[in-house]
Amino acid sequence: MKKILAILAVAFTAISCNNDFLELRPETQLGESESFWTSESSLKTFSDGFYNYVDRSLVTGDFTSDNCEHIGNPPEIRRGVYALPTALGNGGWNWTQLRNINYFINNIEKAELADASRNEYVALAKFFRAWFYYNKVSQFGDVPWYSKVLSTNDEELIFKARDPRATVMDSVLNDLNFAVQYLPAVKYKNRISKWTALALKSRICLYEGTYRKYHTELNLPQADKFLTEAANAGEQLISSNTYKLYTTGSPNTDYFQLFQPKNTYTDEVILARSSDTQTFYYTPLFTSTSNGNYGATRSLISSYLMKDGKTFQQAYPSQAQRDTMSYFAEFKDRDPRLVQSLVYPGYVRVGTTSKSVSDFAQNTTGYMIHKAVGPPSEDQGGGYRDVIIIRYAEVLLNFAEAKAELGTLTQADIDKSLNVVRNRVGIAPLKLPVAADPFQAALYEHQSDPLTLEVRRERRSELAFEGFRTLDLKRWNEGQLFRAKYEGIYITGLHKYIDLDQDGKPDLYVLKNNETPPANQISGVQYYRLNTVAGLSEGEKGRLLPYNRALPAFNTWEYVSPIPSEELTINPELQQNPGWK
Repeated sequence: MKKILAILAVAFTAISCNNDFLELRPETQLGESESFWTSESSLKTFSDGFYNYVDRSLVTGDFTSDNCEHIGNPPEIRRGVYALPTALGNGGWNWTQLRNINYFINNIEKAELADASRNEYVALAKFFRAWFYYNKVSQFGDVPWYSKVLSTNDEELIFKARDPRATVMDSVLNDLNFAVQYLPAVKYKNRISKWTALALKSRICLYEGTYRKYHTELNLPQADKFLTEAANAGEQLISSNTYKLYTTGSPNTDYFQLFQPKNTYTDEVILARSSDTQTFYYTPLFTSTSNGNYGATRSLISSYLMKDGKTFQQAYPSQAQRDTMSYFAEFKDRDPRLVQSLVYPGYVRVGTTSKSVSDFAQNTTGYMIHKAVGPPSEDQGGGYRDVIIIRYAEVLLNFAEAKAELGTLTQADIDKSLNVVRNRVGIAPLKLPVAADPFQAALYEHQSDPLTLEVRRERRSELAFEGFRTLDLKRWNEGQLFRAKYEGIYITGLHKYIDLDQDGKPDLYVLKNNETPPANQISGVQYYRLNTVAGLSEGEKGRLLPYNRALPAFNTWEYVSPIPSEELTINPELQQNPGWK
């Protein structure tokens, strides 16, 4: 038993970082002596370690959603085939961050500080505690709430059952409110402020409010309370006039350029993760044949509007025409964010001067992603650009969605939120009343309100490939979309030369998996063999199907993750999430 308790009472080691959020470690290990808490420089060093909890990889969250399809081995949630975690601390059930945060909050009372300084330090810690618990709740549902550091003598707390989700999220909201009240109203790029806390509050409360609204099987109370908190947080940030969207007045380039600089634009970016070390290799995820594995889906492409604000389906009413539409035609006269996110006909990669087309060795949908992708010099991992974690456009859309879900979204609300996002790329503003869109209505099973669905469309277009879509589908109770048939571009037929960009030269030749390319190969043509799990929707022609296999129905229990089996053995009060056996 003592050995088990020793494992659970994790020793603390702080990780320091400076104001530029670099990956630095302290020269010495910080002890837990009483004298440590008398030095404000020590407190700052300790609390700076919290910034290392900001996870850059969150921006890759769309890989497990209906926005992307894998080159041949889709993620677990796509296939419904899971490897259950066994060892302590695996599968996300790790609490070291929480102990460090609580240790700081519990001990800062010993420091001789003015109340304002003390409250600011505690507010920073509570911000990260709220973020920590939001991540845990979104992954596991009910989790144990701890607001103190556990010792080997706290057996009753260590071996307690999980606390109800409602209790935990009320505590998260309290932490966020404390952070909003006491953090400084200063614009930072790499540090946490009042504005960062408001932005995170809008994200977390929107998630919780919609999760409670759509997951009626859980009988969770007060969905409207959290939606109201999300709307109010967004309103407060909007009214402060602290942030605005990055724009130079160039709707065809501004959205793409937002993600390109080494030092990101702080007009719009509320929080970024910066580094002078190559610790996050983003570009190779989309350009390397060994690391790049994901292409965008036809479902996503079909959701983008036309330049004039019409839906794609309004512009092309014929289902047959849309089903057989060429890659070239699909990009014509569309929302400028489409070509600023995906490789398009006439595409010239940043850092180059020649035109290129989608690389089928990297993706098998034909819709190759280039949003936030850097120049070829980054293909082997050489990139130091800021990773955008929170930006103002998300807050605008959080506000609009929360108000739509509450049924209180007015034209004035739309004009200061959703239409601001549209205006950057020159899309016609949304005007009430909103007509029903059959495409959007067919996509989502649990929502039919035209206005709410239009807000969801805007969110999907603006935030594509920034890591939101998987949690969006989960909170909306739309798990069936993880198992939909994901399609790629239309292929006119096997063994045919295809001119993707209509420049008069063929670019693509598709073969079956067991076939070899013709002997008289044409320079510049990709001879693409369908892999063993891929196919075409009509057999010898049709839409690319990167994963042409039967998929099981999505089950409600898949919305949350399993607890490692060893944790259940050690603590009999923990009960496994239903369905995970």
